[in-house]
Amino acid sequence: MVVLVLVLGMVLAYQARELRGQAELAQIKGTLGALRTALVVAHLESKVAKARPEGGVVVPAQRNPFDALQQSPPNYAGLAGPEALAVLPGGSWVFDPVCRCIGYRPTETAWLQSPVGAVSMWFRVGSTEGPLQITAQESYVWMGQPVD
Repeated sequence: MVVLVLVLGMVLAYQARELRGQAELAQIKGTLGALRTALVVAHLESKVAKARPEGGVVVPAQRNPFDALQQSPPNYAGLAGPEALAVLPGGSWVFDPVCRCIGYRPTETAWLQSPVGAVSMWFRVGSTEGPLQITAQESYVWMGQPVD
C-alpha cells in the first residue's frame, strides 16, 4: 500500500509540474499576444488621428510596448537590462530601453531551450513600416513548442 501511495504521489507531482509548465507557456504567449495587439491598436489610432481634417492629437509611436497596454501585467517589473532581469523573481517581464527589447525570466528554466542555452527570453521591438513588431532574438522552444 505504501509503494502504491508513493507511486501515485510521484505521478501526481510530475503531472502538476507539467501543468505548471504548460500554464507558464500560455501566460508567455498571452502576454506577447496582448503586447502585439496593443501595438497594432496604437498604430491604427495614430493613423486615424493623422487622417482627421481637424488635426487631432497624434498618438506617439510606442517605444515601450508595455506603455501601449491599458494595464500592465502584474509581473511587469519595469525598465531593466539583462543583469537586473537575472536577479528578478521567475515570471518577471522587463523592457530594456537600451536595446529596445522585452525580457522574460521563466519560473522554471528547465522547460526553456535555446541555441545558446539562455536562461531568459528576449524579444526585439522594431519596425520597418507599420506597427512595431515583436520578434524573438533566438529560436526559443518551451516544452517542445516554439515561442515567437
